[in-house]
Amino acid sequence: MQMEIKVGKPTFVLPQFTGQYMAREASIAPEEYETAEHFRTLLDNNKPDEVLAELAKYYDIELSPAMLTLKAQIYFALKKYDQAEKTYLIVLSRMPQLVRAHSDLGQIYLIRNDYKKAREQFALAISYGSNEAIIHGQLAYLNLTTYGAYSAISEYQQAMALEPENPQWQQGLLASLTQAGMFEAANALVEELLAKHPRDDELWLNRAAISLKMHDTKGALTGLEMALLLGNKDPNNLKTAAQLHLQLGSYDRALELLKMDLSKTSFDMSTLNEYLSWMAQADRWNEASDLLNSVAGKVDKMSQRDQSAYFLQRAKVYKHQNKVSSAKSDFEKSLDLDPTNGDALLAYAKFESDNKNYVRAEMLYARAEGIDGKEKQALLGKAQLYIDMQDYKAALPQMRAALLKYPDLLELKDSIEVVENILRAKQSAHEN
Repeated sequence: MQMEIKVGKPTFVLPQFTGQYMAREASIAPEEYETAEHFRTLLDNNKPDEVLAELAKYYDIELSPAMLTLKAQIYFALKKYDQAEKTYLIVLSRMPQLVRAHSDLGQIYLIRNDYKKAREQFALAISYGSNEAIIHGQLAYLNLTTYGAYSAISEYQQAMALEPENPQWQQGLLASLTQAGMFEAANALVEELLAKHPRDDELWLNRAAISLKMHDTKGALTGLEMALLLGNKDPNNLKTAAQLHLQLGSYDRALELLKMDLSKTSFDMSTLNEYLSWMAQADRWNEASDLLNSVAGKVDKMSQRDQSAYFLQRAKVYKHQNKVSSAKSDFEKSLDLDPTNGDALLAYAKFESDNKNYVRAEMLYARAEGIDGKEKQALLGKAQLYIDMQDYKAALPQMRAALLKYPDLLELKDSIEVVENILRAKQSAHEN
């Protein structure tokens, strides 16, 4: 939600002189009337430089606040912001309650990204009676970004009351209500806007986000699906929609969305790994296999490291599908492509251990032990391997080494004690 700043041509409204004027309005002096008419003609003919040249002939103290304001406006339109700021400040030193000068000065500060000063000027303009939607909206935006949602709500409401069809104020109020945790009000607003603009995908996304905040999974999914139907294909939205479908058990649609994301030209193996982990958590191994097959044509274009990760994932799927020979083949492919793939070494070692190929498993655990970040799992895996083999004498040193290197493994102390008791019992039985 970015603030849009439009600086148009300067306008100079020529009022009739009425003697006394309100302190928040600037009127030209009677003796300036003829000059003002001349300036208006020049401005109508798009000759601001000529007006500025003629105004430069006067000292600032010779000009009325109205003429000085015109001078500042022309500087502003010509993007001479330093001169415009200086001139507006002179005007305000003479007429502190001049609304237009405060609002224009606020615009200059906003352009310069000096949000603190911009906010001060817009607040002053409103306090002195400005009722322009743009000023209320800009103050709301600056309050939202500087002080938080609650300070922005009333100003966005005021801007929207003046310009109810302005999408900028609608979005701002919606964001403020949502950030303030006023989800019922935010939801009521978005439903009202959707009734008028049912094909606005951003509104459906807002509805989805609010529904998520309200723990309404089905409502969130409806909003996301409508946004997708209307053409929004943002990867994060596809991903979130897939997650929600998985939560609700609609696996076919989840798989369809994940495939849609993976069909992009740029392929990210880390994203595929994430999606496969979701499928694994849901115990949907056939869908995981389908997902892997959907990108099989891209494997040759991957780096060797990513190819290794791909075949590791496929091996895991084959393992859970009880396709032992296929799993073994893909574990081997994974390690051929990247012999330092620690995850592949550990997963393959566990696979071989489960299939009672203990010698091969022991060798794989030994290799994993030398990979950075995998030593702990390798030590524990090898210890479990020896316990499965009932070789408690070999398991004990592995367990002690793991505890010595990783003292946070407190539960290992009990396991060590159990193994020590088993060895003592065996020794005692042997002696007897």
